Amino acid sequence: MKNYKNFNSLSILDEGSRLFFGFENVLLKNIETCNFLKEIISTSYGPEGMNKLIALDAGKSIISNNSLDILKNLDLIHPISKLILYFSASQEINLGDSTGFIILFVSELLKQAFDLLKEGYHISEIIDGFSEAGKLTLDLIETLNTVRLTDFFNLKIMSSLMSLIIGKSIQGLENFLAPQIAYACTKTLSSSKKKISVNDIRVIKVLGGSFEQIKTINGTIVLRDTEGRIKKKKKANLLIFLGIFDISCPETKNSILFQSAEEIMTYESNKNLTIEDMVLELHNLGVNVVVASGFTDLSLFFLEKYDMMILKIQSKFDLRRIALTTNAIVLSKLKKPTIEEIGKCDFISVRSFGSQKITLFQQDNSSCKIFTIIARASSTKILDYIEKLVHRSTSVFKTIVKDNRFLAGAGACEIELCRRLKSFSLKRYSGFKQLLIQKFADAFESLPKTLLENSGYDVFKILSALHVTHSLGYESEGIDLQNFSTINAKEKGIWDSFPCKYWGIRNSIDAVLTILTIDQILMAKKNNSES
Repeated sequence: MKNYKNFNSLSILDEGSRLFFGFENVLLKNIETCNFLKEIISTSYGPEGMNKLIALDAGKSIISNNSLDILKNLDLIHPISKLILYFSASQEINLGDSTGFIILFVSELLKQAFDLLKEGYHISEIIDGFSEAGKLTLDLIETLNTVRLTDFFNLKIMSSLMSLIIGKSIQGLENFLAPQIAYACTKTLSSSKKKISVNDIRVIKVLGGSFEQIKTINGTIVLRDTEGRIKKKKKANLLIFLGIFDISCPETKNSILFQSAEEIMTYESNKNLTIEDMVLELHNLGVNVVVASGFTDLSLFFLEKYDMMILKIQSKFDLRRIALTTNAIVLSKLKKPTIEEIGKCDFISVRSFGSQKITLFQQDNSSCKIFTIIARASSTKILDYIEKLVHRSTSVFKTIVKDNRFLAGAGACEIELCRRLKSFSLKRYSGFKQLLIQKFADAFESLPKTLLENSGYDVFKILSALHVTHSLGYESEGIDLQNFSTINAKEKGIWDSFPCKYWGIRNSIDAVLTILTIDQILMAKKNNSES
């Protein structure tokens, strides 16, 4: 039989493809990649974390300490780094928090797995042990002491919560932005019967001004002026058209033969009467605001004649927001509308913010479905950062509404899980299975350890003190970053969201088990555009 031992596998692949296999080329490189990501993210973890300056193309740059922002703007090539980015992005989109937790915890678990491999354990044994330890961890976290937040409509409590999420990366921003986000979230929640969507809270970025000018309105905002002279309407009856406001004409070309000047004048007069009749019909129905993607000069003239506010909007997304705010129905063609197709708005007005003119659609009633935060800052980078903070805070609020449980923060949850896992493994397991679970438990120490390293404190002294207090039954004892000691996180009101922590652990376990099961990496040939 022919010997295929020395067969070159790349001979069946396209030129430029690369195949990696073996312990050193695959598993070891994957673990090294995760450790490299950990070195980047770890110094930005926690309240004392540092910012990263990332230089982008065309001379642009961003400054951020958010883990997902840092990873997204890095030119990652290794497929494992993109896999971790996927899990972190999923956590950010669905829950809004604990993206840095996933990167650090995954890297530490892989480091523990690497130590076990060097000791002679087989990869299948490590996968089985970590899988069982992960299931045990998710069961144990359900038994930890939790606190439930029940009053979602208390603006003071919600403002304090949003201040913690925003942090202090920009001095004084949380004092002005947190109350506005809390107001928008609570009002959206009350109008939607405890069902909140991130798209219900929108951010309008207006360059110039200061943080004191950040405010929230009930309704939506369009970044443009009206077309006519009318700039304000109260108790408006609104009609929205998707196309151009004009009498529809046939798509095929036609020709008209005029034999005299009187016939030309008659034709133009009849056309004018047709458009004027339609505008008059809308006026008789009470319509005083018309929104469309375009207007002819003739239609603008007659709309102005009957004192109608005219707004030209070509974005279909803005049209949808206005329709949702005013309960109007977007019409695809010009026709006589029904009562149900006409929207209602309490107040429409044009405002000026510096050189920027905006149109506000405000509702005074409590049933408004959309809220808009007007962000003011001196640079576009800060405005973009505010928009990300609003999206993140809204996602966390949405998560809290679904599951209102909170765990003790400041590293108390991680230390308690580490202690309980080790205690459980000593009672229920023996041999190598016990060692695997204890190695899994040791990975939880990396989170409070990173908090201490970023704060410049004595890591081993405070960690040992935490283990002692937790062994005595004080499971809410955490790290006091201000007084170089431990603190009761429950009494001081330092909390972590239970669903964020739970799904952070679960996503980390899925990522680790996925990485450990990879034994070959096949990289296809790049396209000419990519290369």
